[in-house]
Amino acid sequence: MILPPPRSPASFFRALWFCLVAVVAGTLTLSQANATPWTFSLQQGRMDLALPDYEIAGWTATGIHADIVNSVEASNKQVGVTFRPGSRLTIARIARQSGSTPAELIDVQLNLADTEVTVDLGAPGAMPERTRISGNVRIDVAEVRHPSLKPQRWWFQGKASGTLADLELEGTLNASSGLTANLVLRSGSESNFTADIRTTMAAQKAGEALAATLLNWPELLSLDNGELTLQANLRVESNQPLAADAWLDFKDVSGVMDRTALTNLSGRLLFALEADTLTAALRDIRIGEVDSGIGIGPIQLLADYEANLAAPLRGQLAVQQATAEFLGGRLRVAPRTVDLSNRPWHVPIDVYDLSLERLLQAYPAEGFSGTGTLTGRIPVAVTDAGVRVDEGALRAVSPGGKLIMPAERLQAMLGSSDAMDLVVQALQNFHYSVLESTIDYDEEGKLALGLRLEGENPDLRGGQPVVLNINLEEDIPALLTSLQLSGRVNEAVTERVRERLQQSGQEAVP
Repeated sequence: MILPPPRSPASFFRALWFCLVAVVAGTLTLSQANATPWTFSLQQGRMDLALPDYEIAGWTATGIHADIVNSVEASNKQVGVTFRPGSRLTIARIARQSGSTPAELIDVQLNLADTEVTVDLGAPGAMPERTRISGNVRIDVAEVRHPSLKPQRWWFQGKASGTLADLELEGTLNASSGLTANLVLRSGSESNFTADIRTTMAAQKAGEALAATLLNWPELLSLDNGELTLQANLRVESNQPLAADAWLDFKDVSGVMDRTALTNLSGRLLFALEADTLTAALRDIRIGEVDSGIGIGPIQLLADYEANLAAPLRGQLAVQQATAEFLGGRLRVAPRTVDLSNRPWHVPIDVYDLSLERLLQAYPAEGFSGTGTLTGRIPVAVTDAGVRVDEGALRAVSPGGKLIMPAERLQAMLGSSDAMDLVVQALQNFHYSVLESTIDYDEEGKLALGLRLEGENPDLRGGQPVVLNINLEEDIPALLTSLQLSGRVNEAVTERVRERLQQSGQEAVP
């Protein structure tokens, strides 16, 4: 039996139910033609329906076939159809034919076993408003193809309830990757459609599932502790673009991104999509520590973001709070708005009460020690080539402190000359009243420090005042690699660094 496609479906989802109306169409016609009371009962029936290709809103469904095993109880007042095991709607392919992003659903099967359809023949209104559906529904898609997704099987299992004009599906959506979510779909008026999605997963399981689902999931991002909760609402209205609201909660999430360890991330990330505008917000974000060799944290963040949907990564980032504890002191980015469409991005970092003692302890060289606290500003600029700092400055807080630096290490850093020999001797036990340093850093990772020290060594020349000007350079990527190999971050980071060095033919020795 071949049935003509509907001309004005409420949505593509309701189109999947078209065959259900076809099942009772003949009975409805008979009942309306004869006002005399009557009843009809069919305990076991079977219908094999070949349906035409169907197109709506840029989507085309082909190879549509319905195999219906049903029982029917009908009268001149209502018709009830119960679908028995073996009832299913099959669609060979659903594809998006318009838009910039192609998508395909291959071998879609809608299992209708134990679903009931009731049509009230005496009620006013159009047939979709008088046709009620209830029961269990399972939808299997053998493969979903999308540029952002890895091809795999998806399936939905739940319950259907409501009329064809106001239908609701509630159940669980699953993917072969292990991704799972509670899903509620509602098809309202002629072209209104909403979807509510909620899922809570252990961070490690969620990370593994997302890595097996998303093509662009960072290869070197792994999650190992904590919990993620996602809730989202999607809306489609007549002649309007997709609208969405979502939030993602982090609870004590830890993991590794490339060679950086992150621990105890908690807080909420908000998203909204309205018309052509994408907005996001960080709320109550707290990170226990971010560690690439020298730990920073706890970190607190509060920010808003807005961008045009056509260029989602080129919007305006409004930083309201960004603070972190670091080496006994504090780092802060003052409230500011950063235009991500215009590089370089300037993010000046204010430094307060940084412990010189802890800074020297973090440096991978034995014998360095000191006392005092540092304050200043580091003007960070993010360029197309990387991160740069020009004319940063730190200075010691009065009354100063003490520096002790081993002669052998200093000579290796400064070289050997009469002037440098004096510097080396002075820094064996240097009591400073002034410590100032300029800071420059280029995109290749070279750090240049211009140190000025004023003070004395009580063991040198009777404690005569000494003024020292020292220029130092450090390869920061090499320094961090050394710290990572030493096991200061965690075992996963150490192993990744070893593998990378082995692949490049370098020795993985701390």
